[in-house]
Amino acid sequence: MIKKINFKSDFIKSVAVLMTGTMAAQMLGYLFAPIITRYYDPSEGAELGLLLNLVAVGAAFATARYELTLPVVKSNVHAFRLYHVTLRITIIVTVLSFLILLYPLFTKGANLDFLYYSLIPIAIFLTASSNTGTYWAIRFKFFKHLSYSKIATSISSNLVKVSLGFIGMGYMGLVIGALTGLVFGNIWFVKNFFKGQSEYEIQSGSPRNFVLAKQYIEFPKINMPHVILDVGKVLMITALIWHFYSKHSYGLYDHSFRMLRLPLIFIGTAIGPVFLQKCAEMFNADKPISPFIRKTMLTLFLLSITPFTVIFFYGGDIFAFVFSDKWRGAGTFSEIMAPWFMMIFIASPISSLPTVIGRQREFFGFAILGTSMMIGAASIPPYFYNASIEQTLWILSLSQSAYFVLVIFKYLQYAKKADVR
Repeated sequence: MIKKINFKSDFIKSVAVLMTGTMAAQMLGYLFAPIITRYYDPSEGAELGLLLNLVAVGAAFATARYELTLPVVKSNVHAFRLYHVTLRITIIVTVLSFLILLYPLFTKGANLDFLYYSLIPIAIFLTASSNTGTYWAIRFKFFKHLSYSKIATSISSNLVKVSLGFIGMGYMGLVIGALTGLVFGNIWFVKNFFKGQSEYEIQSGSPRNFVLAKQYIEFPKINMPHVILDVGKVLMITALIWHFYSKHSYGLYDHSFRMLRLPLIFIGTAIGPVFLQKCAEMFNADKPISPFIRKTMLTLFLLSITPFTVIFFYGGDIFAFVFSDKWRGAGTFSEIMAPWFMMIFIASPISSLPTVIGRQREFFGFAILGTSMMIGAASIPPYFYNASIEQTLWILSLSQSAYFVLVIFKYLQYAKKADVR
């Protein structure tokens, strides 16, 4: 018999708080998107997509994935020492990324190109800082702060994109808008950091910080390559579509990709941080976690059926109506990719499970498999068979759907093993 949901539980309350903020932020995104897409075309959207993918790779290096330790370390003082370690790595990687980009900065003639390249290191720093601040907030259940951050990011980013699009700024309007959102989204995390600093009085260069970093070295050794594979494969898909088809095709694909991720962010991202905190708490208390994981997956499956079914049958018409006819192709791509993203929706919020139960090494192997399947599906059909973009996306979507079914099965399998430790 299925137990009744306790709406007064801490988990449900936390999900409700974070979901409210996420819902508000994404609703703002939905409201602004039809305006933004009328000021920018797919080729301009492609430029933003490329930058964000580069930043995602840089941000993965910039934290070395030590931010994942913040909710799971038992001592608050130790967690804050690791916060310092993470920020120091972020600063080092930001400086290195700027040095790497010095060459294009001083060889590109156009002012817009100069600005484009110079903003990449700044975006890497802000993204990495936001990721670290997010996990610190999760540790202390500062879910209101996470909600405020999401809303501030959405409002500031979209307002700037619309304003700069109105004056004809081109693709740099999208880039500057995204950067502005990161700045405003970090405000609450900066406040939380200085509050922690005044309470724990940790020195950034303290030897104890690096002793702890060595103790949790498995995160950069195992989890960082894992996430670099994840974000790196997205960057590789960018390059493949750009190469085999066109910048315009990639712009359509990127818009489709980001719109399909909205349901994931809308609910999945709201559940994910709370799931991590609750699962880590149960695991550290030696409580069984598999029933909690099964219930979470069932909830996500039920929530995903309606939106992804609608997209599968009517994606082209919906995109043309909402974003204008020049974006109809993105809707067609969304129809093809709907099964794939439904599986992501179910799996992503619980993707922190390997971190909690110490199974990063095993899931790194699955990440390699998924990356290989994704790159193969995106490169073999156009290279050997001259496949159209639609045919390539069908192969990519179906192969990734099968991969995530396997991943979900493995999550359940490892959770059962963790229960009898």
